[in-house]
Amino acid sequence: MVFELKAGEEQLVDIRASLFRGIELVEGRLKITNRRVLFEPTILNIQRQTEEIPFAEIVEVGKRKTMRIVPNGMLIRTKLGVEYKFVVRGRDRLIGLIQKYLS
Repeated sequence: MVFELKAGEEQLVDIRASLFRGIELVEGRLKITNRRVLFEPTILNIQRQTEEIPFAEIVEVGKRKTMRIVPNGMLIRTKLGVEYKFVVRGRDRLIGLIQKYLS
């Protein structure tokens, strides 16, 4: 999938990130707009599907620890109970940005 902005959408962040999918840590790009969070895996991963999380579906965004000790994780939980566990740099800034657009 090629990322395209929708009408009235503004890209705010585009950084390297990883997403846990089961036991696999999928490498890719995390993009945040004023309307959604998008994760695009690199072509080197086994699991290559893009994840799109509209802000309207997010009920929680917060910190988490990778392997229960490394403070570099971000958790996004949706209304349907789906949890997305990311490994990112600058998670406090990203969490704050998402929370700003959720309110």
